[in-house]
Amino acid sequence: MSDGHFEVHVHERERVVEVRYPKRLTPEALEVYRSSLQTAVQQVGPSWRCLVDQTRLDVIPPHLTDVITELNRWAAAHGLVAAVRVVKKTAVGELQSRRILRESGLGDSAQVFFDRDEAWQRLTG
Repeated sequence: MSDGHFEVHVHERERVVEVRYPKRLTPEALEVYRSSLQTAVQQVGPSWRCLVDQTRLDVIPPHLTDVITELNRWAAAHGLVAAVRVVKKTAVGELQSRRILRESGLGDSAQVFFDRDEAWQRLTG
């Protein structure tokens, strides 16, 4: 596993696309991720959910937050019904993630957590 690549895993039974952010976020990694996400969404089909684990990342570089917001909007337009983001327990990471989710238009269907297991339970339970 490279520090610069996203990991995307489809949990078909639960209809969840799980994404793990890299330690370093680059525009190039986001482009590869965009393609991987599109493939995963085609695989899982309509009405899917997403768990994003960005605990390897302290904060998202400010110049890339708009790209991530747009990816969230794309996901919502392609069947995303609920999302959870797992972040490091820092005020900056939490606030940044909440802002991205709010600006993505996901509203109450998206939440931020500090624990992956708790996030998974909320998403699938």
